[in-house]
Amino acid sequence: MVIRSAEPLLTQQEAAQRLAVSERRITALRKNGDLTAYMDGHGGTLITMESVLRYQRWAGRGGRPYSAHMAFAALYLISGEAAPWITRQERYRLNGYLRAITADDIARLTRRRARTHGYWCPEAKLPQVRACIRASAATGDLADRFQLTRITTVEGYLPETAVDDVIERYRLRRNTGQVNVRLHEARFLPEGRGAMPQGVCAADLSESNDPRERRAGLTILGELIDNFNRKGHRS
Repeated sequence: MVIRSAEPLLTQQEAAQRLAVSERRITALRKNGDLTAYMDGHGGTLITMESVLRYQRWAGRGGRPYSAHMAFAALYLISGEAAPWITRQERYRLNGYLRAITADDIARLTRRRARTHGYWCPEAKLPQVRACIRASAATGDLADRFQLTRITTVEGYLPETAVDDVIERYRLRRNTGQVNVRLHEARFLPEGRGAMPQGVCAADLSESNDPRERRAGLTILGELIDNFNRKGHRS
């Protein structure tokens, strides 16, 4: 049975049945960051339906997901941004991958760049949360880039090391009846200020279970890849 909380949740057994895999495999997917999970307060684990549906779309596809630093590099490069944290050899190899990649491929291969969790935040604290993260997806003004309706949900990136402080300082809560903050919690996060590059925002949207958001994200990813390769061929 699906347990209703901030979002639909499944037990490990239910997630395994849904994906037709063993519970051990569910544990591995959870540890890899492919599935988002919460502790249920009784020593058990609950898996978000959103992450199960997202993984279901990618199941059986070839190609090992990129490490976080390579995932961000790929999305930064197609956005026209520098990626100084990778070596020249890594960049050369990545350029080769990007010449033969589709929008769906890059969305799937870059999925382990961060772990995403939903929270409820007091409305008065939302501006402060927005100020301490790097906005992504279609948050605020970013919605206009993707021709999507603006929403009040705050979404963005921050280092894993800062998560506990943000949760405590702004009284974020999991497992409530509402989600108005989505944090992409990254072990590795490129330095920078302001919103994340367009490729990262598009990749986040491409993982959405909302068809319009997913389509908008994949469309922009495809355009960015085409533009990147055209510029590369000219050079």
